[in-house]
Amino acid sequence: FYDDGRLGEEIDPSYNVNLIGGAFINKYLSVELNFDYYDTFENSIGDTTDLYMIEAVAKAHYPLWRERIDLYAGFGAGGMWWKENLSSVAQEDNAGVISGDLGVGFRAVRWLTLNLGYRRYYFTLDHQNLTTTDRYYMEVGSAYANIEVQF
Repeated sequence: FYDDGRLGEEIDPSYNVNLIGGAFINKYLSVELNFDYYDTFENSIGDTTDLYMIEAVAKAHYPLWRERIDLYAGFGAGGMWWKENLSSVAQEDNAGVISGDLGVGFRAVRWLTLNLGYRRYYFTLDHQNLTTTDRYYMEVGSAYANIEVQF
C-alpha cells in the first residue's frame, strides 16, 4: 500500500478477498467484473484505512503448450470506496480506480486453471482540511493465487 504520505507512518500489510466473474470471448481475449475487499491497513499510531473496489477488466491471453499455460495481462477501470480513521477523524469517500494485472495460468483440466499473478490499483483521494483540500496519489498492489473454474 503506497499512500503518498497520507498516513505519515509505516503501514502494516493487509490481505484481500477478490471475487471475479467473467467470460472468454475467444482464447486470446476475456472480460471480467471484479470485486476486491482489502482488510484494514493500519499504521503504528492506530490510523486505519479500509478499501473496497469494483471494476470491469479486459484481459489479453497468450496460450502456450497445447493451451495448458496461459500468459495474460489485463487493464481495468471502476470505482473505489474507502473508509478511514485518520487522527481520530472518521471519513468515507469514493474515487475512480484503474488497474493493471499480469499473470500466468496453469490449466490442470479443461475446466480448472490455477492462476498466479500480480494486480496493482491506482487512484487519487482527497482529504478535506479546514481551509484546503489535499490530493494523494495512491496505489495498492497484491500478489495472488486463485482457482478459475470454467463452465
